[in-house]
Amino acid sequence: MKYLLSLSLILGLGCATAAMRAEHTTAELDRLPGRSDPVRAACRDQSGGAVGRLPIQLRSETGPRATEAAFVDCMDVMSVFVSVAMDSGDSTDDGLGAVRNGLAGLDSESLTDTCDEHYPAWQALWVQEGSFRSLDAAVVDDESIARYDFWMRRCRRVLRPVAAAAS
Repeated sequence: MKYLLSLSLILGLGCATAAMRAEHTTAELDRLPGRSDPVRAACRDQSGGAVGRLPIQLRSETGPRATEAAFVDCMDVMSVFVSVAMDSGDSTDDGLGAVRNGLAGLDSESLTDTCDEHYPAWQALWVQEGSFRSLDAAVVDDESIARYDFWMRRCRRVLRPVAAAAS
């Protein structure tokens, strides 16, 4: 029984991460007017700073992987935020501008709240659960909790530099 819980957590996180590849987010953003280029450029700029957050002993060894992981995280999170921010007639560039303006000056708690508000949209877009309801602890299984925690960590990690740059 104890192995089933561990296995379900691993599979849940594995299923969530399998849906989060740069090519998937690019494909979703390419379905929007304006395509993925503005978001891709913003994420390339942001992911360049990932190496600077590593200890100097690890930069040469893990720097390229950290940069690519930061790019994938950014594309995943920003695809959700840009898609939600866009109105009829907007391009992805307009959506990216709206996201930046909305994040300007937010503190850590407000960023956490923003990530929490966008979790249902991420589920609908990437996990395909489509549950637009608030997280109810009475009906959430361990897999959903792991998925939620995974989203929250990634989201805050991506939004902090965007909020700081927009301020």
